[in-house]
Amino acid sequence: MPKLLLLMSPNATKQVALRKPETRVGRALGNDVVIRHERVSRFHALLTVDGPFVTIKDLGSSNGVFVNGVRIDTQHLVDGDTISIGGCAMRFLAGDQDYTEIEALRLLTIPGLPIALPTTRSTSTA
Repeated sequence: MPKLLLLMSPNATKQVALRKPETRVGRALGNDVVIRHERVSRFHALLTVDGPFVTIKDLGSSNGVFVNGVRIDTQHLVDGDTISIGGCAMRFLAGDQDYTEIEALRLLTIPGLPIALPTTRSTSTA
């Protein structure tokens, strides 16, 4: 199931599974993902899940939606895309893997970090 990793503060992340066909993002409480920041419009963006494809659309926001540093109106997302909504950093993940708080923070804050993190299983050869 696709998901968004949101950087909520310098040391806190939030994982949002995109379970619905449409997920609204914005400052208003009626949104599926609420971001309480003055640079985020009341109804800022819409994420649409259509089978294996996820699309993000700017809903006419004042400060725009950026995917990989480029301002967009509508964009299909691919695994690992970075999204900025009103300065809030996010990363789109297409897979089913859940991440620990530390792994999620690394994915959001280290530029160019590969999405496929090594597993934490011990593989000692004794």
